[in-house]
Amino acid sequence: MSVAEWILISALGVEFVLRALLEVREVRRMNGKLDRFTLFRILPIVNDVFPAEANFTSDNGGAFVNAHEKAHAELHHGFVRRALQGGFALLCALTLGAAGVYLRFNLVELLLLFHLIFAVAKLGFHMICFTEEYEADLIAAKRVQRGVAIRALESLLLKEFPRTPLFAYVYRTHPTAQMRLDRVSRTCKKSRR
Repeated sequence: MSVAEWILISALGVEFVLRALLEVREVRRMNGKLDRFTLFRILPIVNDVFPAEANFTSDNGGAFVNAHEKAHAELHHGFVRRALQGGFALLCALTLGAAGVYLRFNLVELLLLFHLIFAVAKLGFHMICFTEEYEADLIAAKRVQRGVAIRALESLLLKEFPRTPLFAYVYRTHPTAQMRLDRVSRTCKKSRR
């Protein structure tokens, strides 16, 4: 086995252990609530093709949700996300091409390298998505009354499967309802001073 293969396999092992520790931490923090998708999230490669857990509902949530979605449209968040995904795809293609040519990686090694690049890039993408969600929440909260925004987020909180912030950063494109509620409450209090 080459050095590159050992590095890839070691990185996959580290990823597996970190994901398993995150799942154990999540179960402990959320009072032992284990869901049926845990194994799919832990396994490398499988977690790339398995759909992420959705933490938002598609119901018509009223004035706050409409203002939130309007803010996304006005700020061109959909375009930004698609541009980032396209840039990531281009970067991956170039990196994998270079690895295939210069390091003489075979197809399996390229797949494992892609997975590792994807896992790291996804964290950065989630951070950008969180920033966009917070931005849209704050704009929506300014357009509707503060109480309307807080009630809408509290309603979402009741519908959502509870997760910790670390879990959300790793697996979701949207912050948890609690994270959003805290941010809106904190920002609205600051702006009222």
